[in-house]
Amino acid sequence: MGWLSIKLLFTLVVVAASFMLRNPVARVVRFTLDPTHVYIYNDIEYGPTLYVHCRSKDDDLGEQVIPPKFSWDFSFGLDLLTRETEFDCSFKFNDESHLYPIYLQPRDEFDCAYCYWKITEAGPCRTDENHTVIKPCDSWVGGVLR
Repeated sequence: MGWLSIKLLFTLVVVAASFMLRNPVARVVRFTLDPTHVYIYNDIEYGPTLYVHCRSKDDDLGEQVIPPKFSWDFSFGLDLLTRETEFDCSFKFNDESHLYPIYLQPRDEFDCAYCYWKITEAGPCRTDENHTVIKPCDSWVGGVLR
């Protein structure tokens, strides 16, 4: 094994160890390069169309139109070094406009590789793939998308 190979191996071991030290159990489960998937389901009462526009600091996914009782999804890779992957979305329906950080890596990284959200008038709810709520629903947040 050459000197360059030893340096590369040492660097990889140090990086892996730093991840493991932060959260040893969770890091074993989620130390992967597989993409993360976000599913957004329109469950707004009385069936209005939902307009969704999601952005990260690197990607603008454009405005998506989600009919009642349908969903839209997207996937992305996580930033394993800085752990700062974030997707903020604006949601428009019934002449209302709301914002919500649909994916925050520090909040969601170990909870979901497949993140299912049901959008209601009151706010977004984390669900399973059958739209059954698995965590308390959140309220809408204010602010401006970056």
